[in-house]
Amino acid sequence: MQSNVVADGLIPAPGPDGLPAKRKDDSKSNHFGNCQGSSRVKLRTTLMTNGEIEVVGVVFSDDDDVWTWKFKHNDDFSFMGEVKAKDADRSFRIVRFMVDLYGADDVLFRAVNQKTGEACKAEGTA
Repeated sequence: MQSNVVADGLIPAPGPDGLPAKRKDDSKSNHFGNCQGSSRVKLRTTLMTNGEIEVVGVVFSDDDDVWTWKFKHNDDFSFMGEVKAKDADRSFRIVRFMVDLYGADDVLFRAVNQKTGEACKAEGTA
């Protein structure tokens, strides 16, 4: 059962020692992107001790509309979904875990406001 949850990218897999994975020191990178309107977008990548990458996509919006979002990893779709901003600042945050492949890992986060069509994109290398 746990392998299904890990495959969904919602929680990190255990480390090689069987203990919960941890973030590696000094491995966090913030990547700021662009939006077509007044929103702002950020992608954060962090290497984990279990051979995964924690990816966090954040959109700071001025509305509470429904947004679709997706993550790509080395040009392949990894995750997608939709979310409605609920926080007081009308932002939303998506956290997922990807396999840390050999070499550089290119990560893209994209979100589109379903009401206004505003698109936001941030990309970086982990």
